[in-house]
Amino acid sequence: MKPTKPLFSVLIANYNNGKYLEECLSSIMAQTCSNWEIVLVDDASTDDSKNIYRKFAADKRIKIITNVKNKGCGYTKRKCVEIAQGDICGFVDADDAIVEDALELLIRYHGENPDVSIVYSTHYICDENLKPQKVADYVGKIPCGVKSWSIARPVISHFASFKRSKYLATKGISPIYHKAVDKDLYYKLEYTGPVLFINKPLYYYRHHLNSISLNQNAFVAYQYELLAKAMVILRNNISKSVLKQTPYSDSELTKGILRVALRQSKDGHLYLAFKLILQSLYFGPITSMKLMLKAFIDTI
Repeated sequence: MKPTKPLFSVLIANYNNGKYLEECLSSIMAQTCSNWEIVLVDDASTDDSKNIYRKFAADKRIKIITNVKNKGCGYTKRKCVEIAQGDICGFVDADDAIVEDALELLIRYHGENPDVSIVYSTHYICDENLKPQKVADYVGKIPCGVKSWSIARPVISHFASFKRSKYLATKGISPIYHKAVDKDLYYKLEYTGPVLFINKPLYYYRHHLNSISLNQNAFVAYQYELLAKAMVILRNNISKSVLKQTPYSDSELTKGILRVALRQSKDGHLYLAFKLILQSLYFGPITSMKLMLKAFIDTI
């Protein structure tokens, strides 16, 4: 009896991307392999996304779940993985798309490399109409023995896929992240097994004004990325001597944590904000105190 190919769970967290969503879903349905499911969690969208869902409702391979209220990207992506049934998972943003043989290639590479945690490719950078402009030059092979959080480039990025068994060996995606959610995921997965790079673009990354990590959102996304790096260091008891070999200073990491703490405080998550403030003290007590005092002064 011929063995069944692993199931690939394509994970989509959607919030108000109905304008692009049909193109995203169509790219998955056009794949050269058919052993996939789509797990789409809608984060209480207020646009016309529901109209798109109706068009695909008859396909039993597509699971659509809606949050009762807006919970943020981290919470929604975590929920995607919790619902997924696939041996292999990969996130596709609702405003992006994938090339037609993307899933077939990723399944093959995972099968040939059972110990690998993440298999990822590079991607096309596209305009708002999803027309490719160039291939990303910042994605590439992570040097042997190096973790991606400790270097500026190259990075792990789209299209990144991971074994669900490896994910279950981590604490999972943190629900507090509103941006840089994928970075938090990659940094955790790197400690469960090697990563493998495919030097071929398998993903269409759309650049547009409302992108979650570009334009006006880029600065906030960077703060969450710094928080993710800091959490790796704390989680794995990485010494300050190792930290000094990375391109990230104590001060920079401290500021990243505290800015996220301030956002959490404004959202009413006081316990979480306090916990983050305490964690920031590891990287730079003086910087932490200065920024906390400034934040206090700004409120009176």
